[in-house]
Amino acid sequence: MKAATKVYSEKRNGIEKNVPLQMHIFFNGKRVSVFSTGFRCDVDMWDTDKQQMKRNTINKSGETAATINGKIKALRGSVDVWAANNPNGTIEELLKELRKVAGKKEKTEPKVFLDIYGHFDRFLKERKLSENRHEHYLVLKRALQRFEAYSGQSFTFDIDLYQFEQFLSNETTKKKSKRGINTVIGLMSKLRSFFLWAIDNELTLRNPFNKFKIGEAKYGTPFFITIEERNHLYNFDFKARKQLGIQRDIFVFQCLIGCRVSDLYKLTSANVINGFIEYIAIKTSDENPKTIRVPLTDTAKEIINRYKGGETLLPFISEVNYNLAIKEMFLLAGLTRIVTVLNTKTRKDEQKPLNEVASSHLARRAFIGNLYAKVQDPNVVGSMSGHVEGSKAFARYRNINDEIKTDVMKLIQ
Repeated sequence: MKAATKVYSEKRNGIEKNVPLQMHIFFNGKRVSVFSTGFRCDVDMWDTDKQQMKRNTINKSGETAATINGKIKALRGSVDVWAANNPNGTIEELLKELRKVAGKKEKTEPKVFLDIYGHFDRFLKERKLSENRHEHYLVLKRALQRFEAYSGQSFTFDIDLYQFEQFLSNETTKKKSKRGINTVIGLMSKLRSFFLWAIDNELTLRNPFNKFKIGEAKYGTPFFITIEERNHLYNFDFKARKQLGIQRDIFVFQCLIGCRVSDLYKLTSANVINGFIEYIAIKTSDENPKTIRVPLTDTAKEIINRYKGGETLLPFISEVNYNLAIKEMFLLAGLTRIVTVLNTKTRKDEQKPLNEVASSHLARRAFIGNLYAKVQDPNVVGSMSGHVEGSKAFARYRNINDEIKTDVMKLIQ
């Protein structure tokens, strides 16, 4: 039996910092397993051709290239030795040997045999997800269970991805309509994350996504309210609707700091530090934790002072009711201009009144869109919006507005 190994830095979902180093194991030219070495480094620190971490580099945990290279060399060498001495050995026996070499402790407690959904629940438990994203994964889990009932095909690590994708596309949801293409793509991407986790945890050797291509989600050009519209909303008289006025203040505050609603709802007075809002975005806290600091404007400080003393920074209500309040406040304030949105089911443009499509995410767009229109520097804006460098999501916000286009054209008159 001829054995070979290759170690790769696992770049996933655009994350290039502090990623795991995974050793792919081949028997007679066929990949049979992926072993987690237990080490991490940035993608640009790993030299795939030389199969080593670049000299004079140190990973996030303070481990040097020399230390990591020595231990990975020992792991790769142990595969060659084991294969030569165990021509009839099993991959399970090899993995057990590798765990010894890597210094991984064997579990002594009784092994719990979980069904596929038990593993899925464990996967969710180990990931740091916002409540909203956690619910999205539960939507996937329930869809898998319905797929089993519909097709008679049990959900296993050998699931037919083409059939499941077709099922997601054709299934009628509670709203009596089929899912949009972007929604299906999002669910398939979440399923892929589960499979990658399962491989990392040595639950399966097979990744069906190696031969299955997930489509690319399509999004329309983000629309956002202008600074003038934001100020008009803030100055609009909601005295007759006190509770609506409170949610208006929260929406304007979100427009001034640009965070996602999941991060907004976690803020307390402890996040206000020396005139800045500081927080770590929930969405990226697991793979790429980074402190986001946004200076507070006078208006933002005014809103904070108006509601200080509560357990949370502002008097938040449920996200559902917050979004309903946003639509109502826009209607009452006369913010009803027509905007073009992308119908994610048909992938065609549609025209809608602003108040009908307004939501909490519009506040984030207003922050990013208006700030970019002023500075036109994605790095500056990204440092305050939490987008990683080169983010495809951030690129959608870089739609140059008509005013900027007009100014640029003046340069060639």
